[in-house]
Amino acid sequence: MLLYEFLLEIRKLRVIVYIYKKNIRACYLQAMFLLILIPGLMPVYAQEMLGIVNSSYSGITGTVINPAVTVTSPYYIDINLITVNAFAENNAVYMPKEDYRFRRFFSKSPQFPTYGTDNLIVKDYYNSSDKKAYANLRLLGPSFSVTVGRNSFGFVTGARGVMSTKNLPYELAKFGYTGLAYPPQYDINYVDNRNIYNAELGWMESGFNYSHSFKQRSLDQWSAGISIKDLRGYAGGYFTSQSLDYTVLNKDTLIINNLDAEAGYSMPVNYQTDAFMTDPVFRGKGIGIDIGIIYEKKNKYAQSEHVDKLCRQNYVPYKYKIGVSLIDIGRIKFTDNAEKLVFNNVSTFWPDLRHINYSNIEGFTQLLSNQFYGNPTELLQGNEIKIALPTALSIQADVDFYRNWFVNGTLVYPVQLSKSGIIRPVLFAVTPRYQTRYFEASMPLTLYDWTKPRIGLSVRFAGFFLGTEKLSGYFHYKDFTGLDFYAGFKFSLHKGDCRSNRNSDSCGAEEYKKFQKKKSDKQPRNSPTVYN
Repeated sequence: MLLYEFLLEIRKLRVIVYIYKKNIRACYLQAMFLLILIPGLMPVYAQEMLGIVNSSYSGITGTVINPAVTVTSPYYIDINLITVNAFAENNAVYMPKEDYRFRRFFSKSPQFPTYGTDNLIVKDYYNSSDKKAYANLRLLGPSFSVTVGRNSFGFVTGARGVMSTKNLPYELAKFGYTGLAYPPQYDINYVDNRNIYNAELGWMESGFNYSHSFKQRSLDQWSAGISIKDLRGYAGGYFTSQSLDYTVLNKDTLIINNLDAEAGYSMPVNYQTDAFMTDPVFRGKGIGIDIGIIYEKKNKYAQSEHVDKLCRQNYVPYKYKIGVSLIDIGRIKFTDNAEKLVFNNVSTFWPDLRHINYSNIEGFTQLLSNQFYGNPTELLQGNEIKIALPTALSIQADVDFYRNWFVNGTLVYPVQLSKSGIIRPVLFAVTPRYQTRYFEASMPLTLYDWTKPRIGLSVRFAGFFLGTEKLSGYFHYKDFTGLDFYAGFKFSLHKGDCRSNRNSDSCGAEEYKKFQKKKSDKQPRNSPTVYN
């Protein structure tokens, strides 16, 4: 794990508090050697909000999975006030089911059971499986869309924080949990030639969404959409390793026969003093793009016609629809307070780790450079880094199979565009739901990372929605390895719903039909119709 990651986790992780209390500086070196472990090992409370994004009433919120959805929406104006999504999952550490209680998170001073000599709040899964972790925190801020005929225009804002770890060897995970003090793994030559990935990224985003129904023929409708967002990076870092050959002789002695790796970071810390920095707020920038297409088979033929009011637009429900999208294409380039470290097939013998001295992050980087290269500067080989977004290909299918009952299928598959980037986990889901204009309930059945089946639950009351894709995270019948939660509130105006002036004869086609039906129902069957 990188030193900057180690420092950023001080407030979260009791293991780091323990290290500071004991004042063992060698643990910093162990942290650098372990490179990526602590974020990957801890179930941070922080995937896709399936209960709302695939709803027919998702509106601008649905653009996080497919940017073409706004023009197909039953809304002509949709305003997202706020949406929050927090998710985390890992297979390295856990809270035992007999000790876990969700209500503790709401306690003023929560008391968690502790384990091991370091009094950690989690246990570790010690087996031969590679370890992985993913955490996502998304805040979708004030956003809106306006639909005019075949076109929809929108604006989105938000803030996000994402972390991913993949292909972490089990023995590194164990050293990350215990430090180097684990005798059963001493005097063993470990060789890991697979690609080990870790990346963290925090940023704000704002941009435009545009979608267009480019083809309407009979019952078929094709729509396409794009979201282009300006990204402002707050902090980020990554590590990737192609070759790691090492032996731990004891808790004080480390032999690295070969290390071929690259790391980078940019964070709000002064590397000379370790002081927190508030200026500048953002240290990186970039562009993010989502593109998508949706095909719909409509229930009935809807002829396009010019209307002089947005509310007069007609919405025709679909029998089924299929969408394909590429989401989170792009990266953020950090040029402020950024450092790139390159371990170019280096080796070292490092005894007496507990007596190493340094005073700040810069000093620690120089110490590493001296150890691996024989000078204090060669390790640092750049002052800018680039971290890719969690790019993914998504396929969505939605079927109206009986009145207000729907079934949705969604696949989210990672697309790795850079070795220094976030890797999204695979997600496959089937979601049955019941929906009306003012009420909706769904139960996502997901297969996370092809290995973990989960059951979720989501409800919507008009513009308020609340849900999870992992109900087990709120109970203690299974070991706790992560959590998922999302909630939001929006305000929307429906197509064909003109309410501005009840005395006006300027109403939409649907309102006129309803009026005529009510009028005919009130008249006696044999009475003549009176025209004014």
